Amino acid sequence: MDENADAYKILRLAICSERRRALLLSLYEGTKPLAELHEELKSPSPALIHALRELEGDHLVRQDQLRQYELTPFGRSAVRKVIDFRRTMEVLTKHEAFWSEHNLCGIPDHVFDRIGWLRDAMLITGTPPDIFKALRRFVERLRESTVVRLVSPIYIPNIETIVLEKFTSEETRIELVLTEEVLRHFIGEAEQARLKEAHGKHLTLRVLRDDPKLVIVVADRFMALAPYRTDDTFDYSTMLASENPEAVAWGKQLFDHYVTEAADVVL
Repeated sequence: MDENADAYKILRLAICSERRRALLLSLYEGTKPLAELHEELKSPSPALIHALRELEGDHLVRQDQLRQYELTPFGRSAVRKVIDFRRTMEVLTKHEAFWSEHNLCGIPDHVFDRIGWLRDAMLITGTPPDIFKALRRFVERLRESTVVRLVSPIYIPNIETIVLEKFTSEETRIELVLTEEVLRHFIGEAEQARLKEAHGKHLTLRVLRDDPKLVIVVADRFMALAPYRTDDTFDYSTMLASENPEAVAWGKQLFDHYVTEAADVVL
């Protein structure tokens, strides 16, 4: 049997049987005797033993010296992949229209692979007569935050005022990664003396040559994502937002990707 066939066989064992999948997820919590598995999963012992033997045969599960069942290191790795896949599908199906109606090319593969971290994210959507509800909420959260990291290919109205009015605390940190056109507009609209005072102390400016096709903001207590539509126009009416620390960490990874693509700005 070739390596691909072996991998597919293990994948089938892990996810294609509800009983085997339940066993793996249960044992991911820790070592358990057969009686506890029987009580927890409400399955007949002979059926559980058969499933456990299959999992043992592919080195996903083993028995310890007390004949309790536990995952092998390989098994724990496989279960993490199953959990990650399940979370990914939960996110993609929960907001299926959002993902299918927007251009996701601005999210690199290594970040998209962790999309399951957004499982608690919620859509903020504007509808007539308040079509800009999402953008307004976005600006409100910016004003509330002490640390702000923003990637944007669009000019957010009064963003320069919001940024400069925040420099009243030593804890304030703002990093902006903007496209060339947006950066020029930002600098042109800002009060020059305050901008130069803030730049390098509280404010970091970077410029992107290419359009990222999305807006991402990562603050101290929230993140928000607003990709372009599939027709490459910006969607002012919808954003995906979360206060979950895992989602904030996901947003930081996306922001960091664009930091590596950008150049520092010298005023």
